[in-house]
Amino acid sequence: MKTFLFTLVLSLYILNSYAQTKNENPKKLFREFWEWVDKNYIFFNSKSIDWNMIYTKYENKINDNTPEDQLFAIMDSAVLELKDGHSLLIKPNKIGSQYNFRSGYEIHFNHNMVKKNYVTDSLGSSGNLYWAILENNIGYVYLPQFNKYGEFFNVFKLMKEKNVSRLIIDVRGNGGGNSNLVPELLGVLVKNKTLLGYYTEKTGPGHSDIIKPIGIYATPNANLCFDIPVSVLINRSCYSATTYFAAMIKGLPNVTLIGQTTGGGAGGHLGYQLSNGFQIRVSVSDFLDKNGLTTENGVEPDIFIENTRDDLLSGRDKMLETAMRLIY
Repeated sequence: MKTFLFTLVLSLYILNSYAQTKNENPKKLFREFWEWVDKNYIFFNSKSIDWNMIYTKYENKINDNTPEDQLFAIMDSAVLELKDGHSLLIKPNKIGSQYNFRSGYEIHFNHNMVKKNYVTDSLGSSGNLYWAILENNIGYVYLPQFNKYGEFFNVFKLMKEKNVSRLIIDVRGNGGGNSNLVPELLGVLVKNKTLLGYYTEKTGPGHSDIIKPIGIYATPNANLCFDIPVSVLINRSCYSATTYFAAMIKGLPNVTLIGQTTGGGAGGHLGYQLSNGFQIRVSVSDFLDKNGLTTENGVEPDIFIENTRDDLLSGRDKMLETAMRLIY
């Protein structure tokens, strides 16, 4: 069967390209599914997941006559046991359930309210990226997705030229994007080569077959040193690349993370096509923080605070206000 890297955006195309009509015994299919996940998923140990127990739990619900839709639902339930928003089961014209990493959290944020009630001078925007000045000459950048690195660097430069008293980077609600250029971007915040975290991945079928973590570093930017205090606003909706960003920037000079623990999503994923055309993807790599701990379950803020629904209804953003009042 085929093994491949893929993203959700391309998944339906891939399914149509590789879908097979061959039928297999439902129990054999479940075994094929279970074995591939068993050999490739990276977080069994760090999450204390008993995959053997999960096999027994769901295999007992399958017989030789189990319909395809029911088999899909059983496999889907098994994937949810991983509690991993990057792990997903897909078949033609149907996407399985995605783990809700936001569950149990009060997540209240309205960027339009920030613009209306807190911005004193709107400076510019590019796509969803937005930058402005708040009271007391505080710089503000709203980054809802990681894909505007060139503009983001220029915003750092602009805020430095405007001699802002501090900079607030707001990534609340940012579900991810491309994190590859984050180390280069963070070079503006360091004066020496600085460890940002570690990358690791699966190397074999055993649950502990994982490579030795590889250090990821920021090197000083030769053209700009942004030595002004920085606050980063995060919430539980921050996921994937935004979790990497939060982990990388946390602990850098003059940087404070404010808000909620991010949603996690540290795993890069790999996809596999089962004999009947179902496709499964699971996390096969991990990003570790500067202490060597997985960020799969999220990055904690330096200062925990969350908005309530009543806060927003009254026009207040307590998370933003905390960053604005912070004394460095």
